[in-house]
Amino acid sequence: MYKYLLLLCFICFSFWSPCSQGPASYEATNFISPLGIDLVLAGNFAEMRSNHFHTGLDIKTNGREGYKIYAIDSGYISRINVSHWGYGNALYITHPNGYTSVYAHLSTFPPKVLDYIRKKQFSQESETIQVYPMKSELPVAKSEVVAYSGNSGSSTAPHLHFEIRETETERPVNPLLFNFDIKDTKKPVLLDVKVYPLEGGAINGKKKEYNVDLKGNDGEYVRQYDLPIRFKGKIGLAVNTIDYLNGAGNKCGIYTIELVVDSDTVFRQKLEKLDFSTNRYINAHSDYLGYRLNKQSYHKSFLTENNKLDIYEFIKNRGRIEFDDTLVHTFKYIVKDVYGNTSTASFTMKSEGLGESEDLENGDKLIDASSRSLVAEEGFEAELPKNAVYEDLKYQYKQSKVSNAFSPLHEFHDDYTPVQEYFVLRLKSVGIPKGKEDKALIVEMSKNKKVAYAKGGSYKEGWVETKVRSFGDYTIKLDTVAPVVKPVNISDGKNMSNQPFVQFKIADNLSGVDDYDIYIDDQWKLSFYNVRKGTLTLPFDDYNNVSKGEHQLKVVVKDERNNSTAQTYQFIY
Repeated sequence: MYKYLLLLCFICFSFWSPCSQGPASYEATNFISPLGIDLVLAGNFAEMRSNHFHTGLDIKTNGREGYKIYAIDSGYISRINVSHWGYGNALYITHPNGYTSVYAHLSTFPPKVLDYIRKKQFSQESETIQVYPMKSELPVAKSEVVAYSGNSGSSTAPHLHFEIRETETERPVNPLLFNFDIKDTKKPVLLDVKVYPLEGGAINGKKKEYNVDLKGNDGEYVRQYDLPIRFKGKIGLAVNTIDYLNGAGNKCGIYTIELVVDSDTVFRQKLEKLDFSTNRYINAHSDYLGYRLNKQSYHKSFLTENNKLDIYEFIKNRGRIEFDDTLVHTFKYIVKDVYGNTSTASFTMKSEGLGESEDLENGDKLIDASSRSLVAEEGFEAELPKNAVYEDLKYQYKQSKVSNAFSPLHEFHDDYTPVQEYFVLRLKSVGIPKGKEDKALIVEMSKNKKVAYAKGGSYKEGWVETKVRSFGDYTIKLDTVAPVVKPVNISDGKNMSNQPFVQFKIADNLSGVDDYDIYIDDQWKLSFYNVRKGTLTLPFDDYNNVSKGEHQLKVVVKDERNNSTAQTYQFIY
């Protein structure tokens, strides 16, 4: 029996999670800082971003790259991403306590990690990779240098994006709960409250949103203007609130929000954990236009029909407030950050009783949030799955002319209304030359009828079909033009022995650069595409291993419609 117990303990230690009871408590962890400098934040967990809550901490690196990144605990590197977008160069470390730490926007890696990455890149003949090392391949010790800070991917300035996730669920957890040395003595700022008329409701006799302006200091806010607010029927509220941490002026997100009406809690949310599969539902939780147009951080205290966020600890009647009396009622918001700094906002509103039901008007075109919808017009089809929108939507559609296109311009509602799920979009083509069907793609046009985004697509029986995730103005274009490739420092016959790299400028006019390769003497070599600068660079380093003598270099660049440009150069090294 004793031997079996030893064997069981060995198995649990080897595989960690199968015998664990979930991740350790926050207090039981002993993570160290991922950086050797003071931790000052440019952004925090659950700060509002476009289409998502921020899932980690953005740690400032004094405006430069190259700081050592340390493993916050022992474990093993379980995932590596190299990408031009999103997290850019990113590293994931799985720890035995049930958590995984994530380090993103990195510049480069120490030798043992870099060697592993390079082998995978050469094996796959691709700069961009996503790999999942085995536990035995890249073990790391606590405080070991695992990477260097950078500005890769969709980063706009040098910093470290740092996350802590539950290993089993992959849900990101608020890193500020793990007792890192990050100072915050500042109370949240409450800017204003917005009141929405819902389902037949009205505010001051109007079916229009109303802003409750606030004034206050030291965390206590009241109404700025002492004017009566009257409401009838159902209403919903939202609070526009941000937080600041010590050491920086960056706007950050809050932790908990509670709404109390007449001493009763009607709503409470906590931003302790998030879920990538539902994170886009921030568009239902926030005031979408307020954020998109003015970067305002409104947190709604009521739920739309389609909202699958699980950040709500308590919510009464889906946050819809209604009284059948004509009394004055007291409203109070209580907002806290992770460190317990608290701010409140109090104000009153007078009820005018129950509201009236509303019916659809004749001719209204409706997309039902709770079921599949098919929108079909002349030469246009949109097939939206269930839960594609956040609430039932009265949509608009019209056609107009657009030059140099192979369909009319289909104006499908507007891109100021958010969409949760991808939907199938089909456009009937007009006048595509025979043999060019595979060059057709759907594009989204700006309001001044310029190409804004290429959306790809496939041609079948006169229609071009793709998937999109936004309303907008769509048409069909042809991409028959190959990418442009311009040499920066190489020419035919040039001696490159004193050059550290060979570089090209590359660009595409419509569908976008999709693939690129450089070969030397018909052997694939590793090159690096800088999307921002439009440069393709092949370093003459130990990994690319170019010998002395005469060589042939071939560069091939393709766009998304498979138009290709190839150039060949003889050079001496």
